[in-house]
Amino acid sequence: MITTFSVCGKKKSIADAHRNFIKHTGKDISRSSFWDRIANKTLLDFIEKAVLKFTFHIQEKALSQLSWLCSFKDVFIYDASPIRLPSGLSKIFPGNRKNHSPACLKLSALFKLSVRSIEWVKITAQKPHDSKFLPDLNQLKGSLFLFDLGYFSHNFLHHLCEIGVWFVCRLKENSHPIITKVVKGVAKQHIGGPLDKNVNLRGKIVEVWGILNLPGIDPFELRFIGFRFPHTNQYRWYITNMPDSMALAEWIYPIYRLRWQIELFFKSIKSMLHADQITSENENIVLVTAYSTILASLIANSVIFEYAVISSKIEVLSITVQRMAFVFSLLAHDFARCILKQSISAKTFTKLLDTLLPLLVCPNRKHRPTSLETVAMFNSQSK
Repeated sequence: MITTFSVCGKKKSIADAHRNFIKHTGKDISRSSFWDRIANKTLLDFIEKAVLKFTFHIQEKALSQLSWLCSFKDVFIYDASPIRLPSGLSKIFPGNRKNHSPACLKLSALFKLSVRSIEWVKITAQKPHDSKFLPDLNQLKGSLFLFDLGYFSHNFLHHLCEIGVWFVCRLKENSHPIITKVVKGVAKQHIGGPLDKNVNLRGKIVEVWGILNLPGIDPFELRFIGFRFPHTNQYRWYITNMPDSMALAEWIYPIYRLRWQIELFFKSIKSMLHADQITSENENIVLVTAYSTILASLIANSVIFEYAVISSKIEVLSITVQRMAFVFSLLAHDFARCILKQSISAKTFTKLLDTLLPLLVCPNRKHRPTSLETVAMFNSQSK
């Protein structure tokens, strides 16, 4: 069933899963009986636990190739994305936009960059705010954490500093830190004043230190870097607790761009693994299908990424979760046949995987380096 929702091609349905179940297992089961099993809460609980407990061990070789990023325990990226559902589910899973998406799930995920896979996932209704569904942040101690404006708050940043998590995020427009130190791009006369529209900025990159205030807590100092974008001639501000001895100002924007990796994960499970093509209006079937799609992504990463690392045939820096999902979608039925010990052996499957490994490389890499390659080239000792 899981591999059925992982195959490239047309929109998938429960009928497709039923046909492929019979084809791969050789067990004849009626459509009604198959539907009853998928709609069963027991199956949902099993697949949900499988997703939450899914782990795989990657060779240390993969981590060593991340170069500058090896100074961190790992790099984690957090975000959420909607999955549209049939409108008949609007009362169970209400969406934020009644005209466009009356029924919608929200998939919140913590992405682990070293293995191009998710470390934690939560499926909820779309309406509750994203910040209400967060993983245990203590597991990120010593790691670099990237997240977008949806999770920005002074309390959240203070908590990350307290538990020892390095981070880079965008600065909200209504947040005006008090400037304590000017590095470049701002006149020193602004020290002691707020970083707002009244401050004259100059240069492509502006860098200052400033403090954020919290009620009942001593002000805490962070680093603020502004990048002037040529098309708009406007500055976009980023905030980090990394000192310049760890990351130069010009590195901050490329580092933040690594956040796009989790967007590729969301795109891959929607466009390639068909998470956005759920047709059933049964609550259990909807969740079974969603978790099965995520499990397919985890399997793809475990099988394909680890094999690519061990075989050393593909440079790790060039591999993205989206390309892995694409390769797995081409292998999904053969993988099912292999694990069910039918007409294809593990050796034959490995040879087939070998022929598809070149597809893991992003085609745009010939014209420009990927975001990960750019960041991995940084030298933390540079001044």
